[in-house]
Amino acid sequence: MSEDERYRTSTQYRLWSYTPDSLLALRSTTNRIAADRVREAVRRAREARALSSADTSEAENERATSAIPEREVDCLTVDEELKLVAWYCRQTLSLGDHLKVPTDVKVWDSTVSQDEKDADDGLVQATAIQYIKRFYITNSVMTYHPTDILRTALFFATKTENHYFRLTKFADAVEGTKAEDVLASEFLLTQGLRFTFDVRHPFRALEGAVMELQALSKDDLPALPGGEAVFGAKPQNMERRVRDAHGKAREYLKTSALLTDAYFHFTPSQIMMAALMIADKELIQWYINCKFLSGAGDLQEKILTTAEKCAVMLRQVDTSLESSTTEKKELGALSKKLKKCRNPEKTDLVGLLRAKREGEGVADEKIVKKRKLEREQSAKEGEDLFGPAIKKS
Repeated sequence: MSEDERYRTSTQYRLWSYTPDSLLALRSTTNRIAADRVREAVRRAREARALSSADTSEAENERATSAIPEREVDCLTVDEELKLVAWYCRQTLSLGDHLKVPTDVKVWDSTVSQDEKDADDGLVQATAIQYIKRFYITNSVMTYHPTDILRTALFFATKTENHYFRLTKFADAVEGTKAEDVLASEFLLTQGLRFTFDVRHPFRALEGAVMELQALSKDDLPALPGGEAVFGAKPQNMERRVRDAHGKAREYLKTSALLTDAYFHFTPSQIMMAALMIADKELIQWYINCKFLSGAGDLQEKILTTAEKCAVMLRQVDTSLESSTTEKKELGALSKKLKKCRNPEKTDLVGLLRAKREGEGVADEKIVKKRKLEREQSAKEGEDLFGPAIKKS
């Protein structure tokens, strides 16, 4: 089975690969349904407030319903939701830096054990961001606030990528967070991820490509069929250019690739090639030429075209991650708008989880009593010498 065939069996390809049009349609549907539910929840809250106003003081009533807007709810658009999700993904990167979790694959020498490698190539932030982006395809920020989801996503990613934090240690490290805040979104997130936690990243592909380029630059690989007549002359100063391209490409993979929709539209190897193409287009075109025999021009052109499309997407986000003054003002306005159009029934996830557990506890107690009575009845009938009584029809 080829690498491409293996990737096509992954949940990332089967469940999380979309065309741009299908992804936009799904997000538009999610936004429309969430907006309808927000307006319906606000209507119910207003009716409940009207019914309870006679039984509570004016001050108590005002405190209980301060989050319910008086006018028609102005909900977020799809583009506005995407901008907020992207901003909270950046916050996830910052939080990961604060927690000092691994951000990309490291290149190890032969003296390092496999256990040490597994413990430190976590890709935690990258995985957490993909969890967030996947979750908000079928869920809206108007229903579940990104602050609640990103903490749970990052905690999940520490376990998925073998860089586990104890829950209490994780909560203590995040200011203003308790363990129950992280757990409150646990089932919501796993449900939104369709219970799939595997994320295929382009970092390992980058390290493999760079190692091969380094070997080519030093002539450590056997001579390629056809030589310079087929592939062209080897680029000048290749060792230095490979080293520079490696660093630039890795920055794009750690930022732009995560904050765009690249993972939904392209394979990890295509994203890796696009990042290298941005870093040094001439070098990567020569490298791709080296990978094909003569007569494979159509396939080669298709790969170059796909990598260029992905590169266009990666260039949309600056690797510096610094927001401009205009962008900060826009995000501030969107945050205020979100505050006014959140679903009032979903604002307290901790309280909802607690109420659900208490309700399940009552139900479980009834089930236990019922089963106990059934066992006692069965035992009593079994002790009867002639068996249980025949029921009359």
